[in-house]
Amino acid sequence: MKVIKEFFEKYQDHDVTKVTLENDNGVAISCLSMGATWYEFLVPQKNGQQKNLIMNFAHCADYYANGLCCCQGIGRVAGRIKKGQFTLNNKQVQVPTNENGNTLHGGNGGFRFLNWSVATEQSDDSVSVIFKKTIDEKTDGFPGDFEATITYTLNNQNQVTISEKAINGGKATLFNPTIHVYFNLSDASNLDSHEIKINSQKYLQLDSQLIPTGKMLMTANTPYDFHEFKNLATAIRENAGFDDAFVIDGPENEMKEVAILREKESGRQVKITSESNCLVMYTMSQEQPGVKFVRDQGIVAQPSEAVALEAQVLPDAINHSNFGNIILPANETKTHQITFSYLQK
Repeated sequence: MKVIKEFFEKYQDHDVTKVTLENDNGVAISCLSMGATWYEFLVPQKNGQQKNLIMNFAHCADYYANGLCCCQGIGRVAGRIKKGQFTLNNKQVQVPTNENGNTLHGGNGGFRFLNWSVATEQSDDSVSVIFKKTIDEKTDGFPGDFEATITYTLNNQNQVTISEKAINGGKATLFNPTIHVYFNLSDASNLDSHEIKINSQKYLQLDSQLIPTGKMLMTANTPYDFHEFKNLATAIRENAGFDDAFVIDGPENEMKEVAILREKESGRQVKITSESNCLVMYTMSQEQPGVKFVRDQGIVAQPSEAVALEAQVLPDAINHSNFGNIILPANETKTHQITFSYLQK
């Protein structure tokens, strides 16, 4: 096991740290302190080089020049909150809005805009990087102050576990974090050779602003049916892309399989497990002006070049009693966990 901690660059007067974790199998991840960003997911190839399975940018500024939230920490609340409004402890709360009058991914003071403190841990079987930040009401406009920790752990089973924890202060708040991870497992700038299976039989109906209406629709006999492996590019064409929330089958608050993404030509495969009840899938199917991923060597990204897979509690849960509980009571602690398991077939 190996840990490398180094200076990445200066961004808006912040010293940004890059931490690389490598296991005994030659699998490695790297993360940036800015945004608690997952920067690389490197797996060994037959030619002895490493392949990055996730999308990244060369500089921090590139992450904030578009709305992709690419592979960054998302919180306090992932997804959209309608009109930035909700009731908490019988009080009406208004938080800052940042998209069409709604609040998206924690607003403009959310996790991804923060530069986090960095620590590392190492054992015989795993290595971790721990990002920590004290977040108060003035930072993001949400009620309550708490201490947030985002920990990335890589083990010798080629599993990356992301644990997001909040230790709350004396006022109730909301907590529904995720990591906005974009995958392309192939060597091509498309998803043509990708297949996905999602452990879901229902998805959320959304309005024109992508806000949940409250209805859950059946996936059977629709483009949303990924109960068995389906070619992702074909499904994208059938549905003109996806920016949707899938309801995950199985008991809440217990780790379970969420989805498996695999690439036919290379045999690369990533399985996602989480205790959350939702997977948001976003296929970036629009034109992406100005988006230049490192892997494309200066060429603008293609529509549907990658797929974002975000395990979380269902979006706008605070306004729908059957979507899951995202309230973090005063003086309590909550942890959300997502594991990405890599397999080469």
